[in-house]
Amino acid sequence: MAEFDLLTRPWLPVVTGEGPARVPMREALERAHEVQLAAPGPEHTALLRLLLALHAAAARPADTEQWDAVWRAPSLDADRIGAYLDMYADRFDLFGHQHPFWQCAHVTEATQDVRGLDVAAWSSGAPQFAQHLMRAPEPMDAADAAVGLVMLQVWHPGGIRSGHPADPATRAGKVYGSKPGPLSTMTHLRITGTCLKDELLLNCPPGVRVPGDRPAWERYSPAAPMCKREPAGPLDWWTWPNRRVRLFADEGGRVSGIALHDGDRPDSPDQCAARLDPGAALTGRGTRLAVADGAGHLLPWVPATLLDNSRADAGSCAVLDHVTAAAERGTLPPQMRLEATVLRAEHTTGHRAALSGIIHLSAPLGPAGVLADADRRARLVEAARLPWQVQREITHSAADALGLLAKTVQSRADLSLAPHLTAGWEEFTDAPDSEADRWWECLTRAAWQVSGAKGSGSRALSAARIYVAALGALEGTAPATTTEDLTV
Repeated sequence: MAEFDLLTRPWLPVVTGEGPARVPMREALERAHEVQLAAPGPEHTALLRLLLALHAAAARPADTEQWDAVWRAPSLDADRIGAYLDMYADRFDLFGHQHPFWQCAHVTEATQDVRGLDVAAWSSGAPQFAQHLMRAPEPMDAADAAVGLVMLQVWHPGGIRSGHPADPATRAGKVYGSKPGPLSTMTHLRITGTCLKDELLLNCPPGVRVPGDRPAWERYSPAAPMCKREPAGPLDWWTWPNRRVRLFADEGGRVSGIALHDGDRPDSPDQCAARLDPGAALTGRGTRLAVADGAGHLLPWVPATLLDNSRADAGSCAVLDHVTAAAERGTLPPQMRLEATVLRAEHTTGHRAALSGIIHLSAPLGPAGVLADADRRARLVEAARLPWQVQREITHSAADALGLLAKTVQSRADLSLAPHLTAGWEEFTDAPDSEADRWWECLTRAAWQVSGAKGSGSRALSAARIYVAALGALEGTAPATTTEDLTV
């Protein structure tokens, strides 16, 4: 019988001092101070959530005092983590008979080939846009299949799914109304770190486990039928069995087929994410944060608006609150540059039945010393809100001047500020105190470029109206330059 122990067999993609490598989960945590996860954005976030659940179940700091001590320690508590892994060592075999890792032991027949683990297969019209899916599949290495399993459990879209024969909800082999995976239903924000240890700690606020909250490996293998239930806490949510999956290996230990059916189904994944996931990035209305405009341009300043804790209608993210509090305590060095990676799944329909893409945004937040000071943080938030205020005026004035619907203007790339501001925001967040005036100048220059003020005749008149409206949004916001030392 095939065996692939995720604790001892290399499968996690990392970068070490010697270069790219694959390491087992146990080694990744033992050497978390020496390695970095090295996967593309969606895979990185999915794997980090799994490691967050593992570390939090084994050794999560209970309060800020413990968290600060772990942050300052040279490494994670290897003895404590090792003892925990030993306790559940039999639950991490990818092909285990009774407890296959993050799978369902009661599913015994493959329903499709290994292409079901490919993210490209989850989109509408996948073969047309992913030609490799039209070729006969080769068996997949167990290490790659393990990554694919993690991706499937957290990113898989909802809609109509294959129903297990033992599931009473199955009709003609299908079940209806399945929910999208946890990451497929939210805007997720994580803080990047220089090593895995830092990344785990920055993205996991301290706290104690609530009763009943257990990760997948602490639970019995679920029954095959779809189950309606609510997650008990973050450990449960980080390892949510969104699908009943089973990987089947050939004689060489490679995955040759998979079973895939609907799994556990919460009433509202959106509300679960907002309630339980510290990485959930939410607007003031409680909806998932938008990180691109109507024309598809990324908005790297938007996550900084979530740093505002002075308004009840402001957006929120528990990870940002946690990092800000650590900066305020002085635990994070004032000169430490903070950057967020934000991911948001986009779907082809309102039922979220197929992925159309995953937006990947890198968003610099500035030095920890700025986040630690309420006044400086407020100036950063104000600067992050300015593009929205200017874009709103451009949209309204352009719609009026050009006789267009506002929705049409929002989708026009030539009327979007975003592509003119990305470099300016990066420069501003490098030194928010001393570069505030340059950010304001960048906004005015971008408004001039978007307005098309080089035209003539009626076009010039429309351009002037758009530009004046944009300047109106900036009126009274020009900063007084300061030269405060960020390292103090």
